[in-house]
Amino acid sequence: MKQHVDTASSKAGFRRLLLTRALAWLLVSALVLVMLFKVALPLFISTASVKLNMERALSSWTGARAAIAGNPDISFWPHPVLTLHSVTFEGGDTASPELLAKAESIAAGFDLLAALRGTPVFYDFRLLNPVLKIERRTDGSLNWRRAGWMADAIGHASSTTLSSARNTPIGDIEIENGTLELTDRITASTHRVTNVSGSIQWPAPAARISAGLSARMNGERVEWSFVCDEPMMLLSGQNSAIQTSFTAAPLSFSFDGTGNASTHPFASGQLQLTAASLPTLMSWYGGARPLPPSTGTTSIDTSMTVSAEMLKMDNLSLALNGSSATGVLDVAWREQHSPRIDGTLAFERLDLTSLPALLLPMQPASAASGTPDMSFLRRINLDLRLSAQEASYGTATLTDIAAGVIINNDRASLDIGDGTYSDGSLSGRIDLAKHGANGGQLQFSLKNANLAPVVAGLGLQGSLPLGRGVVSVDLATTEPLSVRTMNSVSGEIRYSAIDGALTNFNGPEFERLAAQGSFFNISQAGDGSFDFATADIIAKLHGGVAELTKADIRGEGRTLSLAGFIPYRSGSLALAGAVRPDDTAIPPLRFFVGGSWPNAIISPLTTIPARQ
Repeated sequence: MKQHVDTASSKAGFRRLLLTRALAWLLVSALVLVMLFKVALPLFISTASVKLNMERALSSWTGARAAIAGNPDISFWPHPVLTLHSVTFEGGDTASPELLAKAESIAAGFDLLAALRGTPVFYDFRLLNPVLKIERRTDGSLNWRRAGWMADAIGHASSTTLSSARNTPIGDIEIENGTLELTDRITASTHRVTNVSGSIQWPAPAARISAGLSARMNGERVEWSFVCDEPMMLLSGQNSAIQTSFTAAPLSFSFDGTGNASTHPFASGQLQLTAASLPTLMSWYGGARPLPPSTGTTSIDTSMTVSAEMLKMDNLSLALNGSSATGVLDVAWREQHSPRIDGTLAFERLDLTSLPALLLPMQPASAASGTPDMSFLRRINLDLRLSAQEASYGTATLTDIAAGVIINNDRASLDIGDGTYSDGSLSGRIDLAKHGANGGQLQFSLKNANLAPVVAGLGLQGSLPLGRGVVSVDLATTEPLSVRTMNSVSGEIRYSAIDGALTNFNGPEFERLAAQGSFFNISQAGDGSFDFATADIIAKLHGGVAELTKADIRGEGRTLSLAGFIPYRSGSLALAGAVRPDDTAIPPLRFFVGGSWPNAIISPLTTIPARQ
């Protein structure tokens, strides 16, 4: 028994000895590996050779001349990493180089065995504080040349080169605090995108590329993602499937379709877009502070085709601050020309009250409250046909509307070809001279309508002739709309009604009070109404005064007539009136209307002493 115990003890001690020796060898091996990575391997790798190879690789990938200042740093733990400092990319002639990009540092992993053979292969890049400059020249060309084998691999490279290019590892590209500078010499515009950070996953040129980046543009945080299954096809100018999305407070969109990055770019697919009002978007795009979101939003869902000078939107679903429409739109842009928009939109419901806020930016707080800045209209050309089953403006509701909007050169107009309002037929036009800078003109006609809702919608009070008839308005001003006042408006208003009643007017009581020869308030004869067969009113506006040239209200057995002046800015009245019986043998009852509307003061002419 004792011998058996001694034997077991000896075996356990032997195993402990083996384990101790194994751990010792592992520690020694680890120490040797560390020494190898820290001391020995750098002796076998030429930093000058690595630097030269890296410059060649970067030049090949970008199509620019890459230059690295100073010697690179190489570390081997936990994996080999090469760090380059003060990297620049230049284009143009060597005698007059043009800076295309630069980076404070570029770090990349590399294949250790390939580096020992003198032909290092780089992958997994990290760019610190890179700056990328992209410029479109006046001839339409870009400052960047086509990017070496990335652009030429399809169709131009040999099979050996093509296979090598496709399998060259790239890996992940990490960007930290980058800057993108965009310059367009044609439109004389510049944009600067800062704080660009994120990653691009691109295992190899022929593999799927996926990017996710964030940045700041004109004071707003933006996020952008991009996915392409065949990036080499895309970069070589051939069509490839792509998915991309962009998100910012003034604008967000996503696209899923096909496209190419040739000299004449092209894309076709499904576009979904949501934006603040167009002025807000253009204000942000131009570098100004965005307007508050209360100005309304726009969303688009459409089948889109875009080329270098044209954007076509078919099967378009459009939403404008709660109003939805379907139709088609074409947007064209040419060098040194404003964008042109043509199309047709059919709305189910359209809120006209919010439409100006969606389309027209407001002046700064120092300007007059609510004054529209019409200069925005100079930036676009528009030919748009609109229809709506129902349109509302405040409390007014219009149905079955067909209209057109034209903005072209110095002209901006809205034409209503047909519509129904208050059971009548509506047509009209608003025309702006030099986009409102030289004033404008308002014309509309409402025929065979029930005029009571029209008057109620205008908020008018007092004695008013209400019936079924016609309202025609022709007004104009030569002052800029941004500073327009009612004193600058001139034109004519015609009002004709049949088979109605003059509300809040008791004819017999009015005649009784006037016959007494004393002043009285029109409200004293306001209990009742005066039925009429016809009512014809013509007023001419000029210099803040409405001249009532004709106002004849023909009732049973008598006609009420008025003429004179109404300074509508102050609401005062200066009218001569008469009640003429149909029987010419009976003299008319004459009176003067003064005071202010609707509390007019009636003065029978017999109470006004004659001048001596």
